[in-house]
Amino acid sequence: MVFGEAISKLEKIVAVFSDIDGTLLNSKEELTEENVFALREAVKSGIYLVFASGRSTVSIRNVLPQEIESNNIIAFNGSEITVGGRLISRTKLDPLVASSITRKAFDNSIHIHAYIDDRLVFSEINNTAADYALHAGLEPVVVHELAEYLKTHAPTKLVIISATEEIPMVRDGFARDFPLIRFTRAGDIYLDVTSPAVDKGKALAIVCKELGISPKEAVAFGDSDNDIEMLKSAGVSVAMANGSWEAKKVATLIGPSNDENGFARVLMDLLQRQIGRTETYRPTLD
Repeated sequence: MVFGEAISKLEKIVAVFSDIDGTLLNSKEELTEENVFALREAVKSGIYLVFASGRSTVSIRNVLPQEIESNNIIAFNGSEITVGGRLISRTKLDPLVASSITRKAFDNSIHIHAYIDDRLVFSEINNTAADYALHAGLEPVVVHELAEYLKTHAPTKLVIISATEEIPMVRDGFARDFPLIRFTRAGDIYLDVTSPAVDKGKALAIVCKELGISPKEAVAFGDSDNDIEMLKSAGVSVAMANGSWEAKKVATLIGPSNDENGFARVLMDLLQRQIGRTETYRPTLD
């Protein structure tokens, strides 16, 4: 769909929902000056910013500059929702099911770790764990008998890490054994494990209700499979050029990649067309 035609579907832009990794951040996990500028311009225009990620609330806030308020956050793919700085929802996995999933991963020599609230919990610190902790920007906690520990400590999310080419097979294997749990690919090597009651699309609807706006007044940006429901729920949705085929298939339009400041380029054009801010940075997409 042509950009102008897509944006014309919006009667009014009230909120911008954005994924973090692969969308707002580039492939070096950097938040570019162009994207910060676009976020700042949206705030000046009175638009709500909502950051939606598989990351924890703390990790999301850590990647954002202080000048950008992070009062509205969808964390853990919708398992934790904060609106106006207030935690309004936290949905955890059943502890016994989480323990069983973890045991299956260990039995098959597959890396798995847990988020228990905002704590990042591993069974050991190896290279995979160290790399992930650095990515998340959180101090890791070690619990050697993680499967047993989870029986009495319900996690908000589990994360499975495997090679890119193995993720589909790993996902199918776990989904077959645990059909009532949500296993969602997040990036190339991550598989997020969350309650079936949550996803970013449901979270978008909850946030919009709390803000007193319609999902049709929202624009959503994403790149991965865990963004699909959010992209489907917004009035206009933008999948990044670097995104998964599944995300691109459901999006209203495909923007430039996260390494081409795709978020900023689309958002600035959106502001230009819908709000009439002409003094802003705005590479054209037509």
